[in-house]
This record gives sequence, structure tokens and C-alpha cells, in this order.
Amino acid sequence: MPRAIVRSAPLLIFLAVSMAAFGQYKVELSAPADVKDLLVDHLDLYRWQTDQKVTPDTLKSLIERVPQDASGLLNTAGYFSPKVEARLDEASTPPRVVVTVDPGELSRFSQIDFQLNGAIDDDEERVARLKERLQDNLAIKLGDPFTQSAWSDAKRRVLNSLQSSRYPTARFAKNEVKIDPVAHTAIATLIIDSGPLYRYGEITVEGLTRYPEFLVRNRIGFHEGDYFRRRDLLDLQSDLEAQPQFGGAVVEALPSESPPYVAPVTVRVQEVPMQRITLGAGYGTVAGPRGTVDYAYNNLFNKGWVFDTQTALDRDTQEFDAGITFPQQLSGYAHRVYTTIKRADVQGLLTRTDKIGVTRSMSEIKNSNGIDRQITLEYLFETRNPNDGTTDTVHSLTGNYRWIRRNFDSQRDPHQGNLLQLEGGGAVKGLFSDQTFVRLYGRGQQYWPIGEKGVLIGRLELGQTFTPDESEVPTDWLFRAGGSNSVRGYDYQSLGVPGIGAVLPGKVIATSSIELQYPVYKQWRGAVFADYGGAAEDWKALKMVTGVGAGARWISPVGVLGADLAYGIQARHYRFYFSLGLAF
Repeated sequence: MPRAIVRSAPLLIFLAVSMAAFGQYKVELSAPADVKDLLVDHLDLYRWQTDQKVTPDTLKSLIERVPQDASGLLNTAGYFSPKVEARLDEASTPPRVVVTVDPGELSRFSQIDFQLNGAIDDDEERVARLKERLQDNLAIKLGDPFTQSAWSDAKRRVLNSLQSSRYPTARFAKNEVKIDPVAHTAIATLIIDSGPLYRYGEITVEGLTRYPEFLVRNRIGFHEGDYFRRRDLLDLQSDLEAQPQFGGAVVEALPSESPPYVAPVTVRVQEVPMQRITLGAGYGTVAGPRGTVDYAYNNLFNKGWVFDTQTALDRDTQEFDAGITFPQQLSGYAHRVYTTIKRADVQGLLTRTDKIGVTRSMSEIKNSNGIDRQITLEYLFETRNPNDGTTDTVHSLTGNYRWIRRNFDSQRDPHQGNLLQLEGGGAVKGLFSDQTFVRLYGRGQQYWPIGEKGVLIGRLELGQTFTPDESEVPTDWLFRAGGSNSVRGYDYQSLGVPGIGAVLPGKVIATSSIELQYPVYKQWRGAVFADYGGAAEDWKALKMVTGVGAGARWISPVGVLGADLAYGIQARHYRFYFSLGLAF
């Protein structure tokens, strides 16, 4: 039986003086490592030890409750015959509570009785497969230690597995565990009633006033009469919430309580306005002030087509984009046609680019991560003035495939995970193109947690364009390096092929970076980094340069914003990088 040793009588005066002086008490716990954290995390004795309002009487009450409270906690971990003692150290200042715990022998499962009853018994083949799968989901076996959390999780997994497909009203007919504290055994009984087999009933759409109903209907991948699957409902809800016409969606299926056993489906959507305009202003250390104007119309020709334009202006670049995005197909693919006009003056190279193209893309999103795939067919016409008095014109019909995988623990502030981007594309001479070329590109970024809140970030970028004459290849299909997100300590796109008064793009690129971020104050982190890389005509001509520096990071509600001071070792100069944008 649990017992406690409490000594308090003539010590109340001493205790009162000590607690008044120090306003707290100390706890010394002697217990095996596998239960120590459980007791420290949940005993009231620990929770109150720094509270300035604790009186001698309160402390006495806390000590008296320790054996009962600790025994209850140990029971949840499978120890049903513990011995717990708690006493007050008379000579210690501040007061010291000594707790000694002997948890006893751990109880283990000696018998597990699992039964599945109900309408599912009518399908002998299915019930045999299902019982085998549910037995795996139960995840407890004879001889395993009993813990309340493991038992609760096992029951939940089994019931959820059944309720998620065909049997949404499944319930526990009996679930209990009998503990023998002498033999240290646990006998578990779990009986589940599957309830009736359900199919989908009528599918109703609610909440539409601005947009045509087919925008919702075309996203529904199941039909009336199909077997009920909870995953269908969750997928549809996520899919609708991702559509630009809707700000939210709720998909519900309420099973009927009497025959015929169907689950009518109600889809409720929250519409957004048909038109949206967004103005933005910001400042960058590379190109100075920047302004943007974005416009979108979400129901072109009453077909749910999204027409959008983006205009961006800064000191070096002026760009206008317009396009139409068609509703996503049930397969997950979306299509877009677009046109772009861009003028850029970077490192002495003035370019004017006109594009028209079409993309086919698909995003496989899971828990805010996933894989993006995009195929692009684009016709491009470019005029280049490399600041030497000459003018070049280039035109190409290009095809490109891009694959991006994101796997982070947090999209806003990742500490663990990685990003991988791979691309491949090119053009064929004579097929609306001046030159044949193939471009391959890859970029990876890895996050490793350091301590509780620090993070180490590694990045690697490689690319090459294969062509007999790069002068007839569009600038976007070649490479320059330097600047933020590349090699810090050097000007933006200043690493490439030296020309007369300009830096021209090359056929190869290789950059890498290692950065350590560590917490300094609340949402602020300090950073130290080293970047290494460059771009050139070919690998033989590639001269890698190094940039090192330090910076600060602010973990804002929208993401990580930062400022860096970097020193280019070969260039022998400092560069400051900072960007801050405000949308209104």
C-alpha cells in the first residue's frame, strides 16, 4: 500500500520564516528514469514550488497528497503496486521536500480478446481482411507493457479505421482492461459493433450566389450510391478550400439512423468576391524602391476562369504579366495561358523580353508539404543590349519540366526537413528557335535542428546549359550568380561571363551555402554564414568565390525576415542585404 512520512509539528515557525525569506521550496525526487519525467511533469508539488503564495499549510497539504497523486500517475504507466514516501527536510533552507518512489513491477498484457460484430459479419471475406488489418492497427501484443496512453491510442486507431470506411456509426460494445496487481497482468477485452453498412446519399451544394455550381460539382470525385469513405469528404473539403473562388468549405455526411442506411452529403462553401486588387510597396538593397499592382477576376465568362494581371516596377526591372487560369481538373492538373513583357537592366545587360506560353501543373499537398509538377511550353522573343553598342535578338520555342518537393516541419519557420527542385528543358533549332539547347538545373536546401530553437541550413545549386552557341540562347536559360539567396558579399547577378561594361550569363552555375541561426531574444535569431560559388562560360573557366557574414532574423507571423552584412573575400568589399515589403 502507498504510504507517506510527513513531519510538520514544531517546524511550522521555521518553515514560515524560510518560505517568507525565499518564497519557494525545493523538491528532491528519487525514482527510476522511466517514471521520473511523468512525476515531474504532473505532480502538483512541482507546479507550486516557485509560487510565492504557497503557505506552510499549503505545503503540508501538498506533501500529504504526494503518495496518492503519484500512485495515480504511476497506474497510467502500468505500475499498480508502487511505494511512495514524501517527507520534509527539517534543516534545509529553503525547505526541501524529499520524495522516494519505488514503482514496483510493470503490468503486462496477458490476454487480449478482440471481437468485431455487426453488419460487417455479412461479408465474410471482407471481415477476415479487415480483422487482420485492425489487429495490426491495435498495435499491442501479448507481453507488451500496459500503459493507459497505449491502450487509449490502440482503441482509437481501431475504431477510426472502421469508421473511416463504410461503417461511420461503428462503436465500442465493450472495452475494458482488468488489472491483477499481484500477478502484474492486464487482461484486455475490446468488442466493436460495426453498425450498418453506409453508402452516400444525395449530394447538396449550399452557399453559392456568385459562382456557377459546376465549380463545386466538378470537384466531387464520388457519387450517390458509392460506399462511404471519410477520406473522400476530407479531400473534397481541402480541394475546395484551395480554389481561388472560395475562402472556406465544410463537407458533411450525416448517416441516417434507420433503413435505408445512407449518408446524405452537404457541401457548404464560403465565396470570395469576384474581383481582387492588391497594392504592394517595398524596398530592396539591390534595386531600391519597389511597387506592385495585382488584379484578379475569378469568374471570366461565367466559367470560373481566373483572369489575373501582375505589374511590378523597381529601379532595374519593369514587368507586366497577364494570364487566364482554368479550373483545376479532378485529376489534380490545372492549366494556364499567359503573356509577359519584361524589361531588365542588370549588371550592364539591358534585356527586353516578350513571352507567351501555357502551363500544365499539379500540386500534391499533404500537411502543407508535398510535390509540385509543372510542364511549360513557351515562345520567347528577346532583345539584348550588352552595353557595348551592339544589339542581339533571340527567339525560342521552349519546353520545360519542373519538379519541386517540400518536406518541412513548418512552412513559416522550418527547423527540420528539406526542399528539392529539379528542372529540365530546352529548344530545337529550326522549330521557331534560333539555336538548339538543353538546360538542366537542380537546387536543394536542408534544415537541421540545433538545440531547442537553433537551426543549421545547407544549400546546394547546380546547373548547366548544353549548346554550341550561348549567344543565341535566351538569358533566362543561362546562369548568373551573386546576391541574396546566391553568393552574398557580391552584387546581384554580378558573377558570370565578363563582357565590355556588362556581366553576361554563362552556361554553368555552382553555388553552395552553410548558415547557422541561433536564438538571441524572443522571436529574434542571430545568423552566421558562408557562401561559395559562381557562374561561368564552362566548368574550366568557373572561378568560385567566397562570401562570409552575419545577420539577424525576425520570425514574423508571415515568415522569416532578415538582414545580412556579408564580406566578399575575393572582391574585398562588404554588401548589406535587407528586404521588407508591405501589402495594403
